[in-house]
Amino acid sequence: MSLEKPTKIWWNGAVGDWQDAVVHVTAETAMRGVNVFEGVMAYKLDGRDEHAVIALDEHLRRLARSAELLHLPMPYTPDELRQGVLDLIRAEPSDLDLYIRPTVYLDSGAYTADPSRMRMGAYITSYTRARAALRSVRLVSTPWTRVDDPAFPAQAKSGAVYSAFRLARMAAVRAGGDEPLLLNARGTVAETAGAAVMAVFADHVASPPPGDGALDSITRHVLTGLLERDFGLKVVQRSLRPEELHQADEVFLCGTLDEIVEVASFDGADLGQAQESLARRLFERYRAVCTATGPAASPLQTRVAW
Repeated sequence: MSLEKPTKIWWNGAVGDWQDAVVHVTAETAMRGVNVFEGVMAYKLDGRDEHAVIALDEHLRRLARSAELLHLPMPYTPDELRQGVLDLIRAEPSDLDLYIRPTVYLDSGAYTADPSRMRMGAYITSYTRARAALRSVRLVSTPWTRVDDPAFPAQAKSGAVYSAFRLARMAAVRAGGDEPLLLNARGTVAETAGAAVMAVFADHVASPPPGDGALDSITRHVLTGLLERDFGLKVVQRSLRPEELHQADEVFLCGTLDEIVEVASFDGADLGQAQESLARRLFERYRAVCTATGPAASPLQTRVAW
């Protein structure tokens, strides 16, 4: 993903120049990380001046749920934010895939739930991303646990939570890994610092439920449908003990930005990965769904011509 700043941004109702989108340093989103956000992928379709935005409406619904959990009034309707995503893609077209980040933030009104005393804002950013092949990571345990109910609403996708994820990721790198495995307060698997965990066993594929601190992953829902419909596999949400990852046939991570990532090792022990692993076959199927151009293209796609 390119972190070079784009030239355009959707900012409080309209597409404008990147440098004009500013908040004061004392805004609540700057001082306390009071915001909610989503990450959405838009795939460039081969041979077309067009992107396919994946599960856009589902992401915007989750954005609204996150705002509700943090008692933040939505300053724009889902339809207005949806149009903002489409307008931004058209304003700055690219031949690369895009990672799009709609964000709703609190400017002022920290300790109230009264909408009349709160000033809200919203923006949408879009970053280019070169299309990557399937990759693998070294997963490691860290001392950090997933911020969980009732300390913080686990289903609120908020910038504040990602401060904790930052510490976990730094600890993973210091331990010689790539991604941290985050447990909940009960000692079972929650997620990584930004992706859902899926473990493949002989008779089912398992993933931690939202009640264990895992964000209710939209990508995981999509993959569950593919696994059950196209691969004939049973997928269950259940608690996973960390040691079960060593017992699984294979383990992979999934999320909007990560797509599907194989786990090569956990805490230094290699995990089994066949040459034609399920993760690899699922990755190819998922990518095909996201980039389909034919008349039977996936209903997950929202097409944007530019």
